[in-house]
Amino acid sequence: MRVLSFLLVFTLATVILGLAIPKKFAGHQVLKIHLKTKKDVEIFKEIDKDLKVDIWRSPKKLPGTMDVRVSPSQKEALLRVFGEHSISHKMMIEDLQLKIDAEKAELDKRTVFKVGDHPSLIATDQYHNLTEILAYLDSVATTYSDTVTVGSIGKSFQGNDLKYVKIGKPGTNKKAAFVNGCVHAREWLACATMVYIINELTANAAQYDDLLTNLDIYVLPVLNPDGYIYTWTTDRMWRKTRTGPRQGCYGVDANRNWNFKWGVAGSSRNPCDETYDGPSPNSEVEIQAITKFLGNNNSTIASYFDIHTYSEDFMYPYGYADVYPDDVTKIKQIAGQATSAINAVNGEKFSYGSITDIIYPASGSSIDYTKGLLNIDLSYAMELRPDGNSWDGFVLPASQIIAGASECWAGLQVVFKAAYSN
Repeated sequence: MRVLSFLLVFTLATVILGLAIPKKFAGHQVLKIHLKTKKDVEIFKEIDKDLKVDIWRSPKKLPGTMDVRVSPSQKEALLRVFGEHSISHKMMIEDLQLKIDAEKAELDKRTVFKVGDHPSLIATDQYHNLTEILAYLDSVATTYSDTVTVGSIGKSFQGNDLKYVKIGKPGTNKKAAFVNGCVHAREWLACATMVYIINELTANAAQYDDLLTNLDIYVLPVLNPDGYIYTWTTDRMWRKTRTGPRQGCYGVDANRNWNFKWGVAGSSRNPCDETYDGPSPNSEVEIQAITKFLGNNNSTIASYFDIHTYSEDFMYPYGYADVYPDDVTKIKQIAGQATSAINAVNGEKFSYGSITDIIYPASGSSIDYTKGLLNIDLSYAMELRPDGNSWDGFVLPASQIIAGASECWAGLQVVFKAAYSN
Protein backbone atom coordinates (compact mmCIF):
# COMPACT_ATOMS: atom_id res chain seq x y z
CA MET A 1 0.00 0.00 0.00
CA ARG A 2 2.87 2.35 0.82
CA VAL A 3 4.45 1.59 -2.55
CA LEU A 4 1.19 2.40 -4.32
CA SER A 5 0.84 5.65 -2.37
CA PHE A 6 4.40 6.61 -3.27
CA LEU A 7 3.76 5.94 -6.96
CA LEU A 8 0.59 8.03 -6.89
CA VAL A 9 2.38 10.93 -5.17
CA PHE A 10 5.33 10.65 -7.57
CA THR A 11 3.06 10.63 -10.59
CA LEU A 12 1.09 13.63 -9.32
CA ALA A 13 4.31 15.55 -8.60
CA THR A 14 5.60 14.73 -12.06
CA VAL A 15 2.47 16.15 -13.68
CA ILE A 16 2.36 19.26 -11.48
CA LEU A 17 6.06 20.09 -11.71
CA GLY A 18 6.42 19.07 -15.34
CA LEU A 19 9.30 16.73 -14.52
CA ALA A 20 10.71 15.02 -17.59
CA ILE A 21 10.71 11.24 -17.72
CA PRO A 22 13.09 10.18 -20.50
CA LYS A 23 11.59 7.93 -23.12
CA LYS A 24 13.31 4.56 -23.29
CA PHE A 25 14.32 2.81 -26.49
CA ALA A 26 15.31 -0.57 -25.09
CA GLY A 27 14.95 -3.18 -27.80
CA HIS A 28 14.53 -0.56 -30.52
CA GLN A 29 16.73 -1.31 -33.49
CA VAL A 30 17.84 0.60 -36.55
CA LEU A 31 17.74 -1.42 -39.74
CA LYS A 32 19.41 -0.67 -43.05
CA ILE A 33 16.92 -1.85 -45.66
CA HIS A 34 17.96 -2.65 -49.22
CA LEU A 35 15.44 -1.48 -51.79
CA LYS A 36 16.07 -2.65 -55.34
CA THR A 37 12.99 -1.54 -57.26
CA LYS A 38 10.04 0.85 -57.14
CA LYS A 39 7.93 -2.15 -56.19
CA ASP A 40 10.07 -2.60 -53.05
CA VAL A 41 9.43 1.05 -52.17
CA GLU A 42 5.69 0.64 -52.64
CA ILE A 43 5.67 -2.48 -50.47
CA PHE A 44 7.44 -0.56 -47.69
CA LYS A 45 5.07 2.42 -48.00
CA GLU A 46 2.03 0.16 -47.81
CA ILE A 47 3.05 -1.61 -44.62
CA ASP A 48 4.29 1.64 -43.09
CA LYS A 49 0.80 3.14 -43.31
CA ASP A 50 0.02 1.00 -40.28
CA LEU A 51 3.43 0.60 -38.65
CA LYS A 52 4.62 4.24 -38.76
CA VAL A 53 8.31 3.39 -38.31
CA ASP A 54 10.80 6.20 -37.73
CA ILE A 55 12.63 6.85 -41.00
CA TRP A 56 16.15 8.08 -40.29
CA ARG A 57 17.44 8.20 -43.87
CA SER A 58 15.60 7.69 -47.15
CA PRO A 59 17.21 6.08 -50.22
CA LYS A 60 18.88 8.51 -52.61
CA LYS A 61 18.26 6.32 -55.63
CA LEU A 62 17.35 2.78 -56.62
CA PRO A 63 18.81 0.37 -55.93
CA GLY A 64 19.66 1.91 -52.57
CA THR A 65 19.30 1.70 -48.81
CA MET A 66 17.20 3.39 -46.17
CA ASP A 67 17.63 3.48 -42.39
CA VAL A 68 14.61 2.97 -40.14
CA ARG A 69 14.13 2.72 -36.36
CA VAL A 70 11.72 0.00 -35.29
CA SER A 71 10.29 -1.21 -31.99
CA PRO A 72 10.33 -4.98 -31.41
CA SER A 73 6.70 -5.34 -32.56
CA GLN A 74 7.25 -3.19 -35.63
CA LYS A 75 10.31 -5.18 -36.57
CA GLU A 76 8.44 -8.47 -36.41
CA ALA A 77 5.69 -7.22 -38.74
CA LEU A 78 8.10 -5.50 -41.10
CA LEU A 79 10.42 -8.46 -41.52
CA ARG A 80 7.51 -10.81 -42.08
CA VAL A 81 6.48 -8.78 -45.13
CA PHE A 82 10.08 -8.36 -46.27
CA GLY A 83 10.54 -12.12 -46.12
CA GLU A 84 7.54 -12.63 -48.36
CA HIS A 85 8.97 -10.24 -50.95
CA SER A 86 12.70 -11.01 -50.62
CA ILE A 87 13.64 -7.55 -49.33
CA SER A 88 16.90 -7.80 -47.42
CA HIS A 89 18.25 -5.77 -44.50
CA LYS A 90 21.22 -5.34 -42.16
CA MET A 91 21.32 -4.51 -38.48
CA MET A 92 22.61 -0.96 -38.05
CA ILE A 93 21.98 -0.48 -34.31
CA GLU A 94 21.06 -3.56 -32.27
CA ASP A 95 19.77 -1.73 -29.19
CA LEU A 96 19.30 2.03 -29.48
CA GLN A 97 19.01 2.50 -25.72
CA LEU A 98 22.59 1.28 -25.23
CA LYS A 99 23.82 3.93 -27.64
CA ILE A 100 21.75 6.64 -25.94
CA ASP A 101 23.03 5.51 -22.52
CA ALA A 102 26.60 5.79 -23.77
CA GLU A 103 25.87 9.26 -25.09
CA LYS A 104 24.33 10.27 -21.74
CA ALA A 105 27.43 9.08 -19.89
CA GLU A 106 29.53 11.19 -22.25
CA LEU A 107 27.29 14.24 -21.72
CA ASP A 108 27.57 13.92 -17.94
CA LYS A 109 31.34 14.38 -18.25
CA ARG A 110 31.22 17.37 -20.61
CA THR A 111 32.56 20.81 -19.80
CA VAL A 112 29.41 22.79 -19.03
CA PHE A 113 29.50 26.37 -20.34
CA LYS A 114 28.06 28.74 -17.74
CA VAL A 115 26.71 32.29 -17.85
CA GLY A 116 29.64 34.68 -17.56
CA ASP A 117 32.27 32.21 -18.78
CA HIS A 118 34.85 33.44 -21.27
CA PRO A 119 34.24 32.14 -24.83
CA SER A 120 37.57 30.32 -24.73
CA LEU A 121 35.99 27.89 -22.25
CA ILE A 122 33.55 26.51 -24.81
CA ALA A 123 34.32 22.89 -25.68
CA THR A 124 33.67 22.75 -29.41
CA ASP A 125 34.27 19.01 -29.40
CA GLN A 126 31.30 18.39 -27.08
CA TYR A 127 27.51 18.73 -27.31
CA HIS A 128 25.86 21.52 -25.32
CA ASN A 129 22.26 22.09 -24.26
CA LEU A 130 20.28 25.21 -25.14
CA THR A 131 21.12 27.07 -21.92
CA GLU A 132 24.83 26.65 -22.57
CA ILE A 133 24.57 27.66 -26.23
CA LEU A 134 22.66 30.85 -25.44
CA ALA A 135 25.12 31.72 -22.67
CA TYR A 136 27.94 31.23 -25.17
CA LEU A 137 26.32 33.62 -27.66
CA ASP A 138 26.09 36.33 -25.01
CA SER A 139 29.68 35.75 -23.97
CA VAL A 140 30.98 35.93 -27.54
CA ALA A 141 29.12 39.21 -28.14
CA THR A 142 30.56 40.71 -24.95
CA THR A 143 34.13 39.58 -25.55
CA TYR A 144 34.31 40.36 -29.26
CA SER A 145 32.09 43.43 -29.28
CA ASP A 146 34.04 45.03 -32.13
CA THR A 147 32.88 42.34 -34.58
CA VAL A 148 29.97 40.54 -32.88
CA THR A 149 26.47 41.57 -31.90
CA VAL A 150 23.81 39.33 -30.38
CA GLY A 151 20.13 39.51 -31.20
CA SER A 152 16.91 37.56 -31.35
CA ILE A 153 14.46 36.96 -34.17
CA GLY A 154 11.72 36.26 -31.61
CA LYS A 155 10.45 33.58 -29.25
CA SER A 156 9.55 29.94 -29.77
CA PHE A 157 6.12 28.45 -29.03
CA GLN A 158 7.23 27.69 -25.47
CA GLY A 159 8.90 31.07 -25.02
CA ASN A 160 12.52 30.14 -25.66
CA ASP A 161 14.75 32.74 -27.26
CA LEU A 162 15.53 32.39 -30.98
CA LYS A 163 18.92 33.98 -30.46
CA TYR A 164 21.59 34.63 -33.09
CA VAL A 165 24.93 36.38 -33.44
CA LYS A 166 25.96 38.66 -36.28
CA ILE A 167 29.69 38.50 -37.01
CA GLY A 168 31.59 40.90 -39.26
CA LYS A 169 33.89 43.88 -39.30
CA PRO A 170 32.26 47.32 -39.39
CA GLY A 171 31.54 48.52 -42.90
CA THR A 172 28.94 50.01 -45.20
CA ASN A 173 26.87 48.40 -47.96
CA LYS A 174 28.01 44.95 -46.89
CA LYS A 175 26.30 41.80 -48.06
CA ALA A 176 25.27 39.18 -45.52
CA ALA A 177 24.86 35.45 -45.12
CA PHE A 178 22.52 33.60 -42.76
CA VAL A 179 23.02 30.07 -41.44
CA ASN A 180 20.91 28.11 -38.96
CA GLY A 181 21.00 24.66 -37.41
CA CYS A 182 18.69 22.28 -35.57
CA VAL A 183 15.43 22.81 -37.40
CA HIS A 184 15.02 19.11 -36.65
CA ALA A 185 15.64 18.72 -32.94
CA ARG A 186 17.47 15.39 -32.84
CA GLU A 187 20.15 16.51 -35.32
CA TRP A 188 22.62 17.54 -32.65
CA LEU A 189 25.66 17.78 -34.91
CA ALA A 190 23.95 20.69 -36.70
CA CYS A 191 23.79 22.70 -33.43
CA ALA A 192 27.37 21.79 -32.52
CA THR A 193 28.52 22.89 -35.97
CA MET A 194 27.03 26.35 -35.42
CA VAL A 195 29.05 26.68 -32.20
CA TYR A 196 32.19 25.56 -34.06
CA ILE A 197 31.64 28.18 -36.80
CA ILE A 198 31.11 30.98 -34.27
CA ASN A 199 34.30 29.99 -32.48
CA GLU A 200 36.23 29.98 -35.75
CA LEU A 201 35.02 33.45 -36.72
CA THR A 202 35.88 34.93 -33.32
CA ALA A 203 38.71 33.08 -31.59
CA ASN A 204 40.43 32.50 -34.95
CA ALA A 205 39.23 35.66 -36.69
CA ALA A 206 42.67 36.47 -38.15
CA GLN A 207 42.28 33.50 -40.50
CA TYR A 208 39.09 34.96 -41.98
CA ASP A 209 39.95 38.62 -42.47
CA ASP A 210 38.63 38.84 -46.06
CA LEU A 211 35.42 37.05 -45.13
CA LEU A 212 34.71 39.27 -42.13
CA THR A 213 35.65 42.43 -44.03
CA ASN A 214 33.33 41.72 -46.93
CA LEU A 215 30.44 39.88 -45.31
CA ASP A 216 28.24 39.97 -42.22
CA ILE A 217 27.46 36.43 -41.09
CA TYR A 218 24.35 35.66 -39.06
CA VAL A 219 24.48 32.37 -37.13
CA LEU A 220 21.34 31.05 -35.39
CA PRO A 221 22.41 27.80 -33.72
CA VAL A 222 18.98 26.40 -32.76
CA LEU A 223 15.90 27.25 -34.83
CA ASN A 224 13.76 24.69 -32.97
CA PRO A 225 14.68 25.27 -29.30
CA ASP A 226 11.55 23.65 -27.84
CA GLY A 227 12.25 20.43 -29.68
CA TYR A 228 15.96 20.59 -28.88
CA ILE A 229 15.28 20.92 -25.15
CA TYR A 230 12.89 17.98 -25.42
CA THR A 231 15.63 15.78 -26.92
CA TRP A 232 17.79 16.48 -23.87
CA THR A 233 15.09 15.92 -21.25
CA THR A 234 12.52 13.51 -22.61
CA ASP A 235 12.86 11.99 -26.08
CA ARG A 236 16.28 11.86 -27.75
CA MET A 237 14.65 10.98 -31.09
CA TRP A 238 12.25 13.93 -31.19
CA ARG A 239 12.27 15.73 -34.57
CA LYS A 240 9.43 18.26 -34.74
CA THR A 241 8.37 21.42 -32.92
CA ARG A 242 6.31 21.11 -29.72
CA THR A 243 2.97 22.68 -30.71
CA GLY A 244 -0.28 20.82 -30.18
CA PRO A 245 -1.82 18.51 -29.35
CA ARG A 246 -3.53 17.81 -32.65
CA GLN A 247 -5.35 14.49 -32.79
CA GLY A 248 -3.41 13.59 -29.65
CA CYS A 249 -0.01 14.26 -31.24
CA TYR A 250 2.48 17.08 -30.90
CA GLY A 251 4.68 19.05 -33.23
CA VAL A 252 5.12 20.08 -36.85
CA ASP A 253 8.00 19.34 -39.19
CA ALA A 254 9.44 22.84 -39.29
CA ASN A 255 11.13 22.11 -42.62
CA ARG A 256 7.78 21.43 -44.31
CA ASN A 257 6.03 24.51 -42.88
CA TRP A 258 7.50 27.36 -44.96
CA ASN A 259 4.99 29.21 -47.14
CA PHE A 260 6.26 28.28 -50.60
CA LYS A 261 4.68 25.34 -52.46
CA TRP A 262 3.41 24.20 -49.06
CA GLY A 263 1.86 20.73 -49.01
CA VAL A 264 2.73 19.93 -52.63
CA ALA A 265 4.89 16.83 -52.12
CA GLY A 266 6.95 14.94 -49.55
CA SER A 267 4.92 16.04 -46.54
CA SER A 268 2.02 14.65 -44.52
CA ARG A 269 -1.34 15.98 -43.41
CA ASN A 270 -1.38 13.59 -40.44
CA PRO A 271 -0.37 15.40 -37.19
CA CYS A 272 1.13 12.19 -35.87
CA ASP A 273 3.58 11.79 -38.78
CA GLU A 274 7.18 13.00 -38.61
CA THR A 275 6.72 15.00 -41.83
CA TYR A 276 3.47 16.69 -40.77
CA ASP A 277 3.51 20.09 -42.50
CA GLY A 278 1.21 21.84 -40.04
CA PRO A 279 -2.40 23.05 -40.06
CA SER A 280 -1.40 25.88 -42.43
CA PRO A 281 1.75 27.32 -43.99
CA ASN A 282 3.89 29.30 -41.53
CA SER A 283 1.74 28.03 -38.65
CA GLU A 284 4.81 27.62 -36.42
CA VAL A 285 5.94 30.78 -34.63
CA GLU A 286 9.56 29.82 -35.21
CA ILE A 287 8.99 29.85 -38.97
CA GLN A 288 7.02 33.09 -38.71
CA ALA A 289 9.97 34.64 -36.90
CA ILE A 290 12.68 33.55 -39.32
CA THR A 291 10.70 34.40 -42.46
CA LYS A 292 10.00 37.87 -41.06
CA PHE A 293 13.68 38.39 -40.23
CA LEU A 294 14.89 37.16 -43.62
CA GLY A 295 12.27 39.28 -45.36
CA ASN A 296 13.25 42.40 -43.43
CA ASN A 297 16.91 41.85 -44.37
CA ASN A 298 16.29 40.59 -47.88
CA SER A 299 18.18 43.45 -49.51
CA THR A 300 21.50 42.42 -47.94
CA ILE A 301 21.31 38.63 -47.46
CA ALA A 302 23.03 37.00 -50.44
CA SER A 303 23.27 33.46 -49.05
CA TYR A 304 21.15 31.28 -46.79
CA PHE A 305 22.11 27.90 -45.32
CA ASP A 306 20.01 25.34 -43.45
CA ILE A 307 22.16 22.67 -41.76
CA HIS A 308 20.86 19.14 -41.07
CA THR A 309 22.02 15.58 -40.48
CA TYR A 310 22.57 12.98 -41.83
CA SER A 311 23.64 11.45 -45.22
CA GLU A 312 26.42 13.75 -46.50
CA ASP A 313 24.60 15.86 -49.10
CA PHE A 314 24.97 19.41 -50.38
CA MET A 315 21.64 20.55 -51.81
CA TYR A 316 20.10 23.42 -53.70
CA PRO A 317 16.45 24.13 -54.68
CA TYR A 318 13.96 22.85 -55.51
CA GLY A 319 12.44 20.17 -53.33
CA TYR A 320 8.77 20.44 -54.19
CA ALA A 321 9.20 18.99 -57.71
CA ASP A 322 11.79 18.09 -60.35
CA VAL A 323 12.27 21.71 -61.39
CA TYR A 324 15.26 24.03 -61.13
CA PRO A 325 15.86 27.75 -60.60
CA ASP A 326 16.68 29.83 -63.68
CA ASP A 327 20.27 30.25 -62.48
CA VAL A 328 20.79 26.55 -61.81
CA THR A 329 24.02 26.48 -63.83
CA LYS A 330 25.62 29.00 -61.48
CA ILE A 331 24.36 27.54 -58.22
CA LYS A 332 25.24 24.01 -59.34
CA GLN A 333 28.79 25.08 -60.19
CA ILE A 334 29.25 26.72 -56.79
CA ALA A 335 27.75 23.64 -55.09
CA GLY A 336 30.29 21.47 -56.89
CA GLN A 337 33.17 23.66 -55.74
CA ALA A 338 31.88 23.66 -52.17
CA THR A 339 31.44 19.89 -52.16
CA SER A 340 35.01 19.42 -53.38
CA ALA A 341 36.22 21.59 -50.51
CA ILE A 342 34.16 19.54 -48.04
CA ASN A 343 35.48 16.22 -49.28
CA ALA A 344 39.08 17.47 -49.22
CA VAL A 345 38.98 17.99 -45.44
CA ASN A 346 38.60 14.39 -44.27
CA GLY A 347 38.16 12.36 -47.44
CA GLU A 348 34.38 12.01 -47.17
CA LYS A 349 32.18 11.62 -50.25
CA PHE A 350 29.45 14.25 -50.09
CA SER A 351 27.11 14.42 -53.07
CA TYR A 352 25.54 17.56 -54.52
CA GLY A 353 22.41 18.34 -56.49
CA SER A 354 18.89 19.62 -56.07
CA ILE A 355 16.83 18.25 -53.18
CA THR A 356 14.83 16.01 -55.51
CA ASP A 357 17.99 14.99 -57.38
CA ILE A 358 19.67 13.38 -54.41
CA ILE A 359 17.18 12.70 -51.63
CA TYR A 360 13.39 12.96 -51.93
CA PRO A 361 10.58 15.45 -52.64
CA ALA A 362 10.08 17.87 -49.73
CA SER A 363 7.77 20.83 -50.18
CA GLY A 364 7.46 23.76 -47.80
CA SER A 365 11.21 23.65 -47.13
CA SER A 366 13.50 26.47 -46.05
CA ILE A 367 15.64 26.80 -49.17
CA ASP A 368 12.68 26.50 -51.54
CA TYR A 369 11.25 29.52 -49.69
CA THR A 370 14.44 31.59 -49.58
CA LYS A 371 15.14 30.95 -53.26
CA GLY A 372 11.62 30.85 -54.67
CA LEU A 373 10.04 33.68 -52.68
CA LEU A 374 12.89 35.84 -51.39
CA ASN A 375 15.21 35.32 -54.39
CA ILE A 376 18.24 34.75 -52.17
CA ASP A 377 20.67 33.62 -54.86
CA LEU A 378 22.84 31.21 -52.94
CA SER A 379 20.32 29.18 -50.95
CA TYR A 380 21.61 25.79 -49.87
CA ALA A 381 20.99 23.01 -47.35
CA MET A 382 23.42 20.41 -46.08
CA GLU A 383 23.03 16.95 -44.60
CA LEU A 384 26.18 16.43 -42.54
CA ARG A 385 27.93 13.21 -41.61
CA PRO A 386 27.56 10.31 -41.19
CA ASP A 387 27.00 8.81 -44.62
CA GLY A 388 24.79 5.89 -45.60
CA ASN A 389 27.34 3.37 -44.33
CA SER A 390 27.14 4.69 -40.79
CA TRP A 391 26.26 2.71 -37.70
CA ASP A 392 25.63 5.85 -35.64
CA GLY A 393 22.94 7.85 -37.40
CA PHE A 394 21.65 10.73 -35.26
CA VAL A 395 23.45 9.54 -32.11
CA LEU A 396 26.87 10.55 -33.36
CA PRO A 397 29.72 10.35 -30.81
CA ALA A 398 31.17 13.69 -29.74
CA SER A 399 34.53 12.50 -31.06
CA GLN A 400 33.20 13.19 -34.57
CA ILE A 401 31.99 16.76 -33.96
CA ILE A 402 35.18 18.54 -35.06
CA ALA A 403 35.53 16.42 -38.19
CA GLY A 404 31.89 16.97 -39.13
CA ALA A 405 31.84 20.67 -38.32
CA SER A 406 35.11 21.42 -40.13
CA GLU A 407 33.80 19.72 -43.27
CA CYS A 408 30.67 21.83 -43.18
CA TRP A 409 32.61 25.02 -42.56
CA ALA A 410 34.88 24.36 -45.55
CA GLY A 411 31.84 24.18 -47.82
CA LEU A 412 30.19 27.27 -46.35
CA GLN A 413 33.31 29.34 -46.89
CA VAL A 414 33.28 28.61 -50.62
CA VAL A 415 29.69 29.82 -50.90
CA PHE A 416 30.20 32.83 -48.64
CA LYS A 417 33.14 34.00 -50.75
CA ALA A 418 30.99 33.65 -53.84
CA ALA A 419 28.28 35.66 -52.09
CA TYR A 420 30.46 38.74 -51.68
CA SER A 421 32.41 38.27 -54.91
CA ASN A 422 29.51 38.04 -57.34
